[in-house]
Amino acid sequence: MIIQKETLLKIEILVRGVEFTQNALEKAKNDNAKIQNLVYNMPENSNIYRPQELLIKGKDGYSTVVSCITSHCEESAVIVDVNYKNELFASIDNKNIDDVIIEFVKEPNYYSRTISNGEILKKYISASGYDELNVLPWKGCAISKVCKFCGVNTFCDKNDNEVFNAHTLSKNIQIWESKKEEYFNNLNEAIEIAIDDECYQEHMHLIIISGNLSEECLDFQSKIYAEIAENIKSKVTNKLSEGIVVVMTPPKDVNMLIKMKDSGIQIVVFNLEVGNEPWFSKYCPGKGELGIDFFENKLKQAVNIFGKGNVWTNFVLGLEPVDKLIEVCRELAKFGIVPGANVLHFDKGNQLDCSRPKKEDVLYFFTELSKIYRENNIKPYYCSKALRTSLSNEAFDGRIINE
Repeated sequence: MIIQKETLLKIEILVRGVEFTQNALEKAKNDNAKIQNLVYNMPENSNIYRPQELLIKGKDGYSTVVSCITSHCEESAVIVDVNYKNELFASIDNKNIDDVIIEFVKEPNYYSRTISNGEILKKYISASGYDELNVLPWKGCAISKVCKFCGVNTFCDKNDNEVFNAHTLSKNIQIWESKKEEYFNNLNEAIEIAIDDECYQEHMHLIIISGNLSEECLDFQSKIYAEIAENIKSKVTNKLSEGIVVVMTPPKDVNMLIKMKDSGIQIVVFNLEVGNEPWFSKYCPGKGELGIDFFENKLKQAVNIFGKGNVWTNFVLGLEPVDKLIEVCRELAKFGIVPGANVLHFDKGNQLDCSRPKKEDVLYFFTELSKIYRENNIKPYYCSKALRTSLSNEAFDGRIINE
């Protein structure tokens, strides 16, 4: 197997984790590195001052971004340090990784900006990877039983009535109706400031994403997302690589899918997370009550409305046998549904009882997934600088070749 050096380093970080020397942490501070946010994907055993992502470049200029996953006891971590030229370098078991350039993903300029009412922009939007712009309508997740790998509620006060959060909205949907105009004004102002940031000059992937409202409010959640998309589309359409993307549990009423399409949403993402029983119900008990069939039927309904290649679903690689997950991906792709996966990592607040996947399983899965894409004339989502815990773009781009 031929693996380009920047992709190899990303793989090693995802399966081993990464640790920083004190000199590297000092450089992160001096370089204005983006630090961990308190929304989701906060690595276990880390703090908010830890760098959030690394940008890795190969000798030929190919770039990818990796999340700074924390280490674990099963394997030695990748170590990032600073050399005499004040450049970052990485080593594994005291052996340096050559022929790569490593940089911290810097904090976007807009992170320090405020809108006219004095609120920081980060209350409304954030950057994920290098070139994603995430619209964050509320905090937390109110699904009846949270997914066991997710720590999204770790940083959300369920009783906080001063801001939108999934729990208060699920109890009283009129909160949205009474505050949405103010929210739209603030969101649009934040986006207008953010879209000219340097990180969005090459690509901009705009995603409306949050935890879920309660199962009884899934149709209302899709209504909110549609209203947000309709409100912001004139500001962003010309900047986007693939149009407005929404990530959510699907609505129960198929007419809401039509409403979402009419609002300007171009891609819907209904994440299964796990593709097979009994692991689906074990690790996603709330989604398990809705059932795999519910998700798969909604994905197929959505293809009829949004078109092939415009309906995505993501998995967490490491929660079920790899061969079984590949078969699910193969079947979904035949319908024009784009499958993808993030390599399992442990967030604060997770309830997992399993280990991270092995390097050989990660390589096997993503090389097979690339074949599935080509067989069905579909492409992986976003780009290698956005998907920080996935290797779908790298495999598709030929950075991993199984001879």
